[in-house]
Amino acid sequence: TRATSGMATQSRWGFKGGEELGGGMAAFFVVEGGIHADTGVPTQNGTLFGRTSIVGLGTRYGAVSIGLQDTPLFTTLNTIVDPLRNGIARSNNLMPSTGFRAGNSVLYRTPTIDGFSADAMYVAGEVAGDQGAARQLGGSVGYSKGAVSVRLAYHNKNNDTATVKNTGSARNTLLGANYDFGPAKLYFGYGIDQGLNSAPLNSGAVNFAGPAPTASTDSTDLLLGVSAPFGASTVVATYIRKNDRTALNQDARQYALAYMVAFSKRTDIYTSYALIRNHNGAGYTEGNSEEPGIGDRQFTVGLRHRF
Repeated sequence: TRATSGMATQSRWGFKGGEELGGGMAAFFVVEGGIHADTGVPTQNGTLFGRTSIVGLGTRYGAVSIGLQDTPLFTTLNTIVDPLRNGIARSNNLMPSTGFRAGNSVLYRTPTIDGFSADAMYVAGEVAGDQGAARQLGGSVGYSKGAVSVRLAYHNKNNDTATVKNTGSARNTLLGANYDFGPAKLYFGYGIDQGLNSAPLNSGAVNFAGPAPTASTDSTDLLLGVSAPFGASTVVATYIRKNDRTALNQDARQYALAYMVAFSKRTDIYTSYALIRNHNGAGYTEGNSEEPGIGDRQFTVGLRHRF
């Protein structure tokens, strides 16, 4: 039992701005850092602007940004697949990958044309003498118009370092979709995770029972969700299945229910309950946007204010 910060949306602060340069061109920047609001300490291992730190240039042909930023795969997971946007009962509990947020990255986004858009990311490994070590590549393509959104994302991260070679790469593919039919909005996600570090455990220190939890190197993920508004209230339910296809077969399932009430456009209260069923020694834990959690179930009550 604890008082903590930013469960549904990690507490954060930052600055952003831009300048019109003429001819449809504009420069922009974003710097954003996370805050443990209960203690005042920065998140992301104490980094001042550990969430986003970019500068970019936008034109009629798209936008290029350079720095620390979300990968196309992580953006797809948050904006298309997970109705709780990796907050309470987050999808990352069972669907983690190495492709969340990347420093030293260059991201290009196309303009949206008749609902279609795409993006591509290159991340420099910056290992002297080895251009491939720690390098990352990713991208996504999608369609969003009216009630329908569909997106396919991919991320590849080389596991080599300056001293460890020939480790292969982590490869994550994610197909996501949502459909708003009025009374409710349906969500779907299917992921394929292959290679070392493709599905790291969200909390490596927990061992509930049986053999020690082992991060899968070959797994699939399924997310089904629904979000239903009722006036100022919203009910969200999600189901996530991690299918470990290695010989250990350490599968897991997460069931979650959340209820939110909006006082205004900027302030709401929420509560949630989530439960993970681990199998064959799997050690997945119930976390939220602030912490990975230490147990296989979690009950939350919170207040969220945006400014």
